[in-house]
Amino acid sequence: MNEISQHSHDTSGTGRASALPAGVFTLLAALALIISSGCAGRPSAVRELEPPRIDAAQAGDAAILFDPVKHDILLSWVAGDSSGFRIWFARSADQGVNWTEPVPVTPAAEPLRLHAESSPRMVCDAEGRIGIAWATSVDVPGQRFPASDLRFAGSSDGGRTWSAPVTINDDSADGPGSHTFHALALKPSGEMYAAWLDSRPGGDSLTTDESEEHDASIHFARSDDHGAHWSKNLAQWSRVCPCCRVSLVVDPYGVAVTAFRKHYPGQIRDIVLARPGGEPVRLQVDNWEIGGCPHSGPPMVLSRDGSLRVAWFTGAEGRVGVYFRQISSETIDSTTTPVTVMTSEKLPTVHVDIGEAGMSGTLLAMDADSTGANQLTLARVESSGRRLVERFVLPGTRGASHPKVAATPTDKHAYVVWTARDGERSTLRIARWTVGR
Repeated sequence: MNEISQHSHDTSGTGRASALPAGVFTLLAALALIISSGCAGRPSAVRELEPPRIDAAQAGDAAILFDPVKHDILLSWVAGDSSGFRIWFARSADQGVNWTEPVPVTPAAEPLRLHAESSPRMVCDAEGRIGIAWATSVDVPGQRFPASDLRFAGSSDGGRTWSAPVTINDDSADGPGSHTFHALALKPSGEMYAAWLDSRPGGDSLTTDESEEHDASIHFARSDDHGAHWSKNLAQWSRVCPCCRVSLVVDPYGVAVTAFRKHYPGQIRDIVLARPGGEPVRLQVDNWEIGGCPHSGPPMVLSRDGSLRVAWFTGAEGRVGVYFRQISSETIDSTTTPVTVMTSEKLPTVHVDIGEAGMSGTLLAMDADSTGANQLTLARVESSGRRLVERFVLPGTRGASHPKVAATPTDKHAYVVWTARDGERSTLRIARWTVGR
């Protein structure tokens, strides 16, 4: 775990880090962007860790979180080659220095493939039970996109063994369909919710303009026995962007809140929040007009104070960038001004993830910098949700894709995991983020 300190400030807003020797990952101890009315405080530091390894040609599409009681790091990922892929699981009890021997979650015959926007999702409850949901991928002759079922497996012994997979969608006997770009969430009392994009009609079905691509709907299911059985699927909103991931949390009142990208008339695709049975509320009227799904959904977390924290990318003219909003879960509205995390007309479609770090604020990881280069950028919004206090690029991370963040208000360390792409090859990388104040 090599360390190099960097102390140059960049107040131009580009977020560009100074050049470093090729292949060296650093302890980054300087801010690339500071916005402060007073003392800048202590900057963050980041150190790369060795991820768990298995013998596989390709690896990526990770999920990462903390065990809420033991505070171990829980990691799942997809790995394999042209002969097949499996989901794997490992955990670390010493801040990512050592990992347990990776355990396969899925059977060898489970039809999987790497798909960053529809990667597996993981939850862990206060009893240490872990659940992972994923989408299968089966090519159907004459069909443009693969068919998929939404599947789930659970572990009651900390990830050492896993149950046989069960199917969450209740139409698997009806022929090939699409059930993917999913999310999982837990109620404090233990019930589990799943939400996903589905090819079946939704609850607010509208007439589709035949000149525009096929949209998806959002469906829900619930399990009261940690995923062993799932309820009848509940159809919700239609006209949903068909390839942008869904986010899901359960608010302090036990009500599910969903974030997704809605397809409005005229090829407008903006981010909304919604509760089951309610109308979607736009987070911001970006009016992003794009003739296809951008494969970039909104990450969302529920903080300990009950606020919703949401980030998103828009390619709207004059507003291209990543934005953040922190709002009360009691009243979903779009009246407050979002925080601009990173903006530039040079940006490609950016994939962002977030985590809450208590008084240190909200942490964001993105797979591009403000010059448009494909490398990992980290940022931090203060705990009030009102301003950006830190943004920096991690040297040596070109080819980064779809980062994921694990953070908790009670731990000084957060963790970032991402897929590193080099041509046709993909590998898993992970870093410990010691958050500044």
